[in-house]
Amino acid sequence: MKSALPYLFLASAAVAFSPASLPPQRSISTNHVRVSPGFKQVKRSNNNVNSISKLPSTTTALSAAATTSARQFNAKKRVATFMAFMTGWADFLLFTKYKFFATMMTGNSMWMMSAIVDARFRDVAFYASVIASYIFGVGLFRRAELSYKEKALTGLFAPVVTACFLLSDYLTMLNPACRWIPALMLAFSWGIINSVGSEVTGTLIFVVTGAMTRFSNMIVDRISRTAGRKKIPKEGLMMTLSVIGGFWLGAGWSVWLNKNAPQLTKYGVFSIIGGIYGSLFLYLDREQLGAWWSRKNGKLCEIDGDEVNCAEPEQ
Repeated sequence: MKSALPYLFLASAAVAFSPASLPPQRSISTNHVRVSPGFKQVKRSNNNVNSISKLPSTTTALSAAATTSARQFNAKKRVATFMAFMTGWADFLLFTKYKFFATMMTGNSMWMMSAIVDARFRDVAFYASVIASYIFGVGLFRRAELSYKEKALTGLFAPVVTACFLLSDYLTMLNPACRWIPALMLAFSWGIINSVGSEVTGTLIFVVTGAMTRFSNMIVDRISRTAGRKKIPKEGLMMTLSVIGGFWLGAGWSVWLNKNAPQLTKYGVFSIIGGIYGSLFLYLDREQLGAWWSRKNGKLCEIDGDEVNCAEPEQ
């Protein structure tokens, strides 16, 4: 069982990111294009052959829009799964190494109340400062979002988050007993990370309990006559299961890594996680950053609505 978990993770990741998960692309042939009923039929003649071929097709437009929407949802689902996986990976490490949670404040709030009752005022100050640091991270992202919407928002925070992770690992390497400052930096970083995840995916990728609640409601509404036996929305169900499954895989991966590479867990793992988050932010913001890897002959090409193909800019 010890060696099966990494293979399970790799297999799940391969399925989630494989081209098979994309909707099948439909080939569009001009021989099957229908003339929209809203346009008059044009008689064949040498003068209007070109005009017939240029008439818009409502069917083609709707098909393209549906394909675009499906691909955009699949992209969001992949990001949600990956970020939930990262949250699960980090949660176990944070509890094991620092005895707190940087990704969610529920546990920290309970421990703070326990410390107040037991008159452990140093612990009260610790958990209160962690919660305040998380709130500051969320607030900073929100303020930047309102002020710099179109100016590489996630790219702006990529170096900040990565630097906080690297510095937290560095301080721990210098003094293994150091806990307070790394905790503040990690909580601040996850305030930004969770905000980015919510902004990009449209769901709370760090709240597994909420995802389970939504899943239960969908099942009950489907089988309940009182609720009208509502049809389960496919996109909502897939997003919910992606968050739950991604978190479980991340937590399992973290436990396996802690048992098989304990030194990495003590020194270096948060640097790796910070580098991954920084790279993810840059990838999400690739269009605003200019997509320098998408240049053709020294000129930028436009990323289309599907964020898949790169077409030459229109002149």
